Amino acid sequence: MHDWSPEKASLSRHGTLLTANATPSRNAAELKSILGNSNARLKPGASIIPVGALSSAESTSLEQAKPRARVEVDVIPETNIFVQGGYINGTIKIRIRPRSRTESEVLISDGKIRVVGFECIQNEKERHTFYQQSVSLADASPSAELLFDAPPDNEGFYAAKEGVHVLPFSMYLVLEGGEGTPKGTISPHSGIAIRYIVMISVKVREVETDRRSIAHFYRDCEVWPRLNPSAMLSPAAQPIRGSAAKSLLMGGSGKVGLTASLHRMYWVAGQQGCVKVRIINKSKKTIKNLTLTLLRSTVAYKPNPHLDVEGSDEHDADACQTSTVQKQVAECVLEMGQRDHTRGHATAKGWWAGVRPEETSEFCHFLSIPSDAITIPRARLLEIAYNLRVTISAGPIASNIHVVLPIRIINFLSIDPPPSFP
Repeated sequence: MHDWSPEKASLSRHGTLLTANATPSRNAAELKSILGNSNARLKPGASIIPVGALSSAESTSLEQAKPRARVEVDVIPETNIFVQGGYINGTIKIRIRPRSRTESEVLISDGKIRVVGFECIQNEKERHTFYQQSVSLADASPSAELLFDAPPDNEGFYAAKEGVHVLPFSMYLVLEGGEGTPKGTISPHSGIAIRYIVMISVKVREVETDRRSIAHFYRDCEVWPRLNPSAMLSPAAQPIRGSAAKSLLMGGSGKVGLTASLHRMYWVAGQQGCVKVRIINKSKKTIKNLTLTLLRSTVAYKPNPHLDVEGSDEHDADACQTSTVQKQVAECVLEMGQRDHTRGHATAKGWWAGVRPEETSEFCHFLSIPSDAITIPRARLLEIAYNLRVTISAGPIASNIHVVLPIRIINFLSIDPPPSFP
């Protein structure tokens, strides 16, 4: 028995914009064909990447790349920011242009709404899809049936009513079961980005010539993962701790010990991160300042075309060249205040009195985490990680002592998403 359905029959003849479980090279080529150039302009006469052994005569063109499209579509969401477990609401516009005397009647299939997340490096020369979810227009919009004049044919195509159709839609972003997981968005520096699009597509077939095309249109958006606040904000089983000890220049033979710790791994972008510091000063110098520095490491994994050979057992398909860019994104300096009160004054400058020789001090200090910071685990091309460097010093000519603590940053939307209803 053949596993036949109108959808599979249409796919075998018509192709698709984004193939499920595609190889990295095919995925990148498909993204390039549907996104257009840097201005989102499609190449005239562009077509989708063929499926299987389709000949050039059977290729499926992109409707928007034609001089005069017969079918034009648009998607207008109510907002551009979405969170897993919520809904994308908006309207779909479909325009069926009246045919001229020399043009064939066109049929259209039930449309599809997609949300796609992909990472880009090298000014979008390399792309990779890490998240995708889709729903048929019929399931997302009860009004979709108003598009059609008659039941579908054996490939699932309908005779469509000419004119402009405006259809409200609602698409649920599942928490589990989709293709991949959203990561949020960031553009750490030029040429590297995490992007998302919401896209509508409709398959088109000319009755007389059987020529096939796909009308599509997308808009940029943001999609954030849904996270459990109790799990993210609970203290770690053991503090994240780092320690170091060394002698200071002209500080005698005694050492200065530094221990810094975080009570949890995950922090929210925009909040004040709390660092606990313990200093044991066995030197002859006074520790006069503390510096908290947040460092962002952006690692790009450029695929190596000589080693990334599809279907080859002799090469590592994930072989790549890596490049790392580290940047300081936040810093806070705590200077020693006045140690003793001044006669006749009710207070003294500063709250931290430094650490004198043979003293031990334990205290906390805070660093403002940038509101646009986000940790991005690696999918294929990109990874973004953060570290907190804690440095103490006895003065400009004395050597520094520092420790580095790993830190992961999430967005507040992931733990407190806005209300969303269909």
